[in-house]
Amino acid sequence: KWRTWPKWRPATWRRCFGVDCRSGDTFCAADSPLVSMESMFVPEPVISLAVKPKNKNDANFGKALLRFSKEDPTFRVHTDDESKETIISGMGELHLEVYVERMRREYDTECEVGAPR
Repeated sequence: KWRTWPKWRPATWRRCFGVDCRSGDTFCAADSPLVSMESMFVPEPVISLAVKPKNKNDANFGKALLRFSKEDPTFRVHTDDESKETIISGMGELHLEVYVERMRREYDTECEVGAPR
């Protein structure tokens, strides 16, 4: 059910859809004093995998990686300069396997996965 809230009070939790944000973002009213929260500690990734879509023209591959990197600050994505491979990094092999499985299940994107580094 869709409802419009006329006013949000401090310390009130609400859900927003269609807002471009990342984990840890804080929202406040435009007329309130600036609020600066202490940033979260995000450990460095401990494992990396090379991934590529089985179908080269799969636009959902990039969408999935962008969404996952916004959702989870411990999940990182970059392109290796030498090999031009897409590298995903995270907190363990299971962590990355979950994201590869989510790409298959939620985005209908089959991936080829390289050996862990």
